[in-house]
Amino acid sequence: MSAASPGKPLAEHGRLAASLALCALALLAPWMGWRYGGYYVGGWAPPALASAALLLVLAAAGALGRMRSSWGAAAAALLTGYAAWTFLSLLWSPDRGEAWQGAGLTLLYLMAFWAALSLLSSGASRRWALAACALGTGAVAALTLPRLAPEAEELFVNGRLLGTAGYFNAEAAFLLLPFWAALCLAGSPRVNPLLRCLALAAAALCSQLAVLTQSRGAAMALAASLPVFFLLSGRRMRGALALLPVAAALILNFPQLNGVYLAGEGAALEEALRRAVPQVWLAALACGLYGLGWALLDARWRPPARAARAAGAATLAALLLLAAAGGAAFYAREGSPVRWVQQKAEAFQNGDRSGQEQSRYLSASGSGRLVMWRVAWEDFARHPVLGVGTHNYEATYYRLRGERAGYVRQPHSLPLEALAERGVVGGALLAGFLGVCFAAGLRRFGGLNAEGRTQLAAACAAAAYWLAHSGLEWFWQFPAITLPAMLCLAALAAPWSRGEGEGGAGGRTERSLRLAGAGLAALMLATALPLYAADRYAQQSAAAENPWMALQRLETARRLNPVSAELPLREAELLERVGDWPGATGAYAEAIRLSPEHYAPYAAMAGFYERHGDAQNALELYRRALELNPLEPALRGKVRRLEEASPSSPARG
Repeated sequence: MSAASPGKPLAEHGRLAASLALCALALLAPWMGWRYGGYYVGGWAPPALASAALLLVLAAAGALGRMRSSWGAAAAALLTGYAAWTFLSLLWSPDRGEAWQGAGLTLLYLMAFWAALSLLSSGASRRWALAACALGTGAVAALTLPRLAPEAEELFVNGRLLGTAGYFNAEAAFLLLPFWAALCLAGSPRVNPLLRCLALAAAALCSQLAVLTQSRGAAMALAASLPVFFLLSGRRMRGALALLPVAAALILNFPQLNGVYLAGEGAALEEALRRAVPQVWLAALACGLYGLGWALLDARWRPPARAARAAGAATLAALLLLAAAGGAAFYAREGSPVRWVQQKAEAFQNGDRSGQEQSRYLSASGSGRLVMWRVAWEDFARHPVLGVGTHNYEATYYRLRGERAGYVRQPHSLPLEALAERGVVGGALLAGFLGVCFAAGLRRFGGLNAEGRTQLAAACAAAAYWLAHSGLEWFWQFPAITLPAMLCLAALAAPWSRGEGEGGAGGRTERSLRLAGAGLAALMLATALPLYAADRYAQQSAAAENPWMALQRLETARRLNPVSAELPLREAELLERVGDWPGATGAYAEAIRLSPEHYAPYAAMAGFYERHGDAQNALELYRRALELNPLEPALRGKVRRLEEASPSSPARG
């Protein structure tokens, strides 16, 4: 007894420390969400370095040896393989600068998954992690809302909210990913009343802000994740009661929120926002008070089991009746649902934007996605094993697209991105990782109590939302979205009971895991630190008024990141500005060497030659740029003009 008594408080302290560390890891996502979703190096590198430090601490403490679940080990091994393959793709990527950044992001997700798996295996609270995700995102939404009207020009484009993520669909995904976590907390009788109040207010605030993005993919992904939550939840009735006020707020405020989109830009947009923002605040406040009152009632009274079952049956019947009424109304308005689906599919293929004049949610246009997906599939067909290289889709897109679909860097589909850029090997590793995580969570479903099943449902629904929306988007490049998804997947793969895999790893395995964790942390330092430092020096260069000082900072950035094609392009512009034309020529040539399959460096160097009277070299480079981007009218016009001005041109004869 004397030996056991001191151990219990020590174990409790260990679980508390693990829970706090997991919360800190989860809060990195809202931090990045405030900084363009972590899209740029300056947004994701600091969290990556913090994750590396956490993983190093866990390795030193021996916590990685507690990843004793065979499901968790399999998932970690598959994601590690995917990250290793991503790093290997630097060997065959034409643009290694882009591949390096993509490998760094993948390593960030791997470290977050490893750390979360280790912390959960050490007893960290899933409920705390769900609360950190939901309330952290809610805090970002609360800070964003007062900025909408005063900063409408920066935060909106064509009446759609760009938000702090800087991209409509990414902003919607960032806001909605923790939605089911918030409802899980709001409906749990084990959660503090104030926390339940804040969780429901955060769900209302985030969902209403997401409407301002007019993201159709977000609406479809949320609809797809809804049955996942309610089918798996151990407290369906409570989930419905938590969803009720949030859904009511959305329905009541939708005309005002949609009016922001219809207002477009300028003074009309600002006026629409001034009308809508107070309504959003009031709805969030009402939902919060609803949650608080519900929690206080829970603390004083619990309905009899028979009454609860009857209420659940009545709620189910009401939902079925509502669904039937909705189906009848749909049939009366649209006719055959099969014909309606066929019409929407045709609109998606043809880019038909009809309905958009009333709300973008009524339009089925694919916004050029079919073109992007065809190019990605062609990349995979041409390079089935290796792929074209991590983050190297952009160059092939401009060369192979059959029609113009705007400025594109990724194929807007995670499965196609993995296949096109990392080949069948990368695609199989990623699919295997996701499959193992979902299978692990579903396998444990039957052995959990109501609270555990509801937490599993929230994690599974959040991961399902991310997967569904990522099928239409490029969210791997937004760690504010993908990092919390990795934490949810870790929550599915990690042990849900202390008895699962009791005993931990053996001595040799534990040492191997420690070394692997320390190696991953060291690799992240070697990957992210030079990228971050180079980015900082490049920013200082851009801000410098003295061109020689700007060149000095840029040269330092190039030494830190010698494979970036963007940095020599900036250096060439500065060298041209100070009159060093031979130096500028060399910098342009270096940019072409570092990104030989992208049209942009050739076009930039052609413009340099054209400005300085060397029409022959300019024409050759413009022709090469046009070969790599044959549908660009500006390049075609420059080639035509220079050919007509050439002494050998028939037009001159």
